[in-house]
Amino acid sequence: MGVFPLPRPQPRPRPRSAHRRVRSAWLALSLAICLPLRLPAELPALPEPLTLEYALSLADDPHPDLLAAAADRDLARAERDLAASITGLTASINAEAKWIEPSEYAFDQSQNDSQAHLRVRKRLYDFGYTRASVAAADALLDSRQLQYADTRQQRRLDILGRYFDVLLADLAFRVQDEAMAIAFVRLDRIRDRHELHQVSDVDLLASETRYEETRSLRYRAQAGQRTARVRLAEVLYRPGQLSNTLVEPDLSRIVLEPPPLDELITEVLQANPRIQALRAEAESGRERLQAARASDRPILLGAAEVSEYVRETGSTDPWSIGLQLEVPLYTGGRSGAERARARALLRRTEADIAAAELNLRQDVQALWEEINVLRANRDEARTRMEFRELSLDRSRALYEMEAEADLGDAMVFSTEARLREAQLDYQLLLNWARLDLLRGQTVAALDGKPEGTSE
Repeated sequence: MGVFPLPRPQPRPRPRSAHRRVRSAWLALSLAICLPLRLPAELPALPEPLTLEYALSLADDPHPDLLAAAADRDLARAERDLAASITGLTASINAEAKWIEPSEYAFDQSQNDSQAHLRVRKRLYDFGYTRASVAAADALLDSRQLQYADTRQQRRLDILGRYFDVLLADLAFRVQDEAMAIAFVRLDRIRDRHELHQVSDVDLLASETRYEETRSLRYRAQAGQRTARVRLAEVLYRPGQLSNTLVEPDLSRIVLEPPPLDELITEVLQANPRIQALRAEAESGRERLQAARASDRPILLGAAEVSEYVRETGSTDPWSIGLQLEVPLYTGGRSGAERARARALLRRTEADIAAAELNLRQDVQALWEEINVLRANRDEARTRMEFRELSLDRSRALYEMEAEADLGDAMVFSTEARLREAQLDYQLLLNWARLDLLRGQTVAALDGKPEGTSE
């Protein structure tokens, strides 16, 4: 039953040598230096109680999803700078320390032939290759910036969902907790009657079974509370910081009516950040194709050189300046392969755009329909909630008058009605937030009327 193990005797500590003490000190110092760099434990603690406004304010904090999107954006910026550097000025110094045996006919018989050269080169014109490469990199950077902004908004949507999950888990636990309390009271009454031989063994076991089933559901609901809080802490990038109390959000936005479906679809297809990112990527692909076509065209270069020689001859020039024209004659199939790859990537991006537009139409249609259905369900849930509240008041009055009434069932039904109403409210808020994400607007749940809606 309740047997606790006796504590084991602890061995006496051995005296550590000076070497072991120094090694332990170095280990402690290394951990003190490295742990803050690897663990997010130094992040500010979550406030108690936690509000939705504060949770959403953490959407821009460092998070793996956001860091990955930022890395893609920075990579695109580096590619743009690399493409722009093609026409940049390049300078180099070439120094040689050389010892020679001069020809017997040479005027200068010295053997030190060391020399140094300062060379400057610049691509002056390449018939559109650089322009197309830079334009492709600029368009790709625009695409990655749009994807980064979309990731930030997706973070806010994820926080909303996890926040609402915690609130619903708490309500679900209240339902099961009240149900278990009622089952325990009924079981206790059945046991008293069983002792008086007024209830059979079968009825007693049936009541005990119902109690154990209700108790199991309560434990499951309690585990759901902790799981929901762990997921909220993870999405906020605060591992281990489980909030005890969450403030319910403002529900004023759920009374809004969605705009007409046709207008909504048109708006989403124009403003959706993922579609815009794909279109920018397609523009990058078209420019990349132009760059591939210009890769085997001539290149005009400007070059200048200043030299210093220890041993001067008739062929050593102190400086030179000139133009160079490079005309590719044969590239071994490289330019053709680059054009084929650019065309294939462009077709793939265009197919992704068509698929994304198709999915967006379906998503907007489903969201629009679900919002309207949820609005109707809220009316039914509100009526049910009022009915359960009145039933609870009546049951409480009859209970106080010692009339035959089951107050416990009325309390459970009232809490279940509250849970149902909260599920509809939070789902409606989430759908509005998803609609914001699709329209490229700031994902919110409590900032009032969004653009493009009608009351």
